[in-house]
Amino acid sequence: MLALLFQIIFNSLILWLITYLLWANPSSGITDGVTLWCIDCSFHSFEAIKTYLIWGIILWCLNAFLKPALKILTLPFYFFLMGFASLIINATVLYLLGFIINDVLTIAGVAYEINGFVNFIIAVAIFTFLNTIYASLISK
Repeated sequence: MLALLFQIIFNSLILWLITYLLWANPSSGITDGVTLWCIDCSFHSFEAIKTYLIWGIILWCLNAFLKPALKILTLPFYFFLMGFASLIINATVLYLLGFIINDVLTIAGVAYEINGFVNFIIAVAIFTFLNTIYASLISK
């Protein structure tokens, strides 16, 4: 139970870091980036923390149930692409996270959006790097 809670909190922290690093700030001219939609969207507000925890739970579900199936399906590509398939799997998971939050669940006052292809690639790289570190720490 403690490991599950740790995974959800770690996933929430990854999403917070991605949002913090790639924040879209229209007032300063940065229109592309990660957009967090909640009632009070400052980084340390209760609503933002609640939003990140909801994202962490959904991301845990995707990592626990969908990601292993995707790894099995793309196993032959791991040998040919030398690990590049993990970036594709993580991109799929991040895309599905946004789709589930915005289109399937439609929780009032909660939305997640990554605008711009370059920002999405950077978000996937951060997500992959931190998940790799997390997996190496857990395996030891």
